[in-house]
Amino acid sequence: MSQYSKNRKGTGLAPHAATNPATNVTDRNHPGGENPSRNGSSGAPRPAVSRAGHDIGLLGMIWAQDHKRILGANGGMLWRIPADFQFFKRTTLGWPVIMGRTSFEALGRPLPGRRNIILTRRPDALKPSLRTGGIEIAASVSAALELCAGTEQVWITGGGRVYQEVMDAGIADLLVVSQLDLVAPVPPGAKVTVAPVIDPQRWQLDESRSDATWRPVSGDGAWRVQYYVPR
Repeated sequence: MSQYSKNRKGTGLAPHAATNPATNVTDRNHPGGENPSRNGSSGAPRPAVSRAGHDIGLLGMIWAQDHKRILGANGGMLWRIPADFQFFKRTTLGWPVIMGRTSFEALGRPLPGRRNIILTRRPDALKPSLRTGGIEIAASVSAALELCAGTEQVWITGGGRVYQEVMDAGIADLLVVSQLDLVAPVPPGAKVTVAPVIDPQRWQLDESRSDATWRPVSGDGAWRVQYYVPR
């Protein structure tokens, strides 16, 4: 289950912009116009070649979580933060996204403007309505990365088990985490998906790119973006 697996329709963009250094694209939802801490002028540089190999430039993982690290429940989202949806779109647009089958089924369609690589060992298990020409199938994370050989950026977008697998393998170069200023209302008995623990022995917060304060409320709450790089 991906935390970005539902409606991506957001609010209008703010009139000012700051640059997202992970992707060198404009982040128009940042409050107060351009933020020098997010303009890419400092902080850990992107590796020339990813730890994931396959001549990939950068392998990133991106997710949104509440204060309890919850990503969602029962295959769906538990909040609506339109500005974060827009941030996710701008960050991943134009690059391959890799997600598990459950996340893709929750999404209900391929993400436009991106290569959609779906992890499953049982392609026949996909819902017939989702067996479209807009997706690629890979039996493993390694096979998915091989499909992306030579790509400048690749993004892991869910769900919880895929995040954990990549985290355990130690092949990600960047974590982009939207921290939501809320505790998700989990229905009684729901199957909850949580984000992986970010081990401070293996990852460090890149303060030069991370938000020091909360961004304005959007939908259900305020939010901020945290960038983590390997130690």
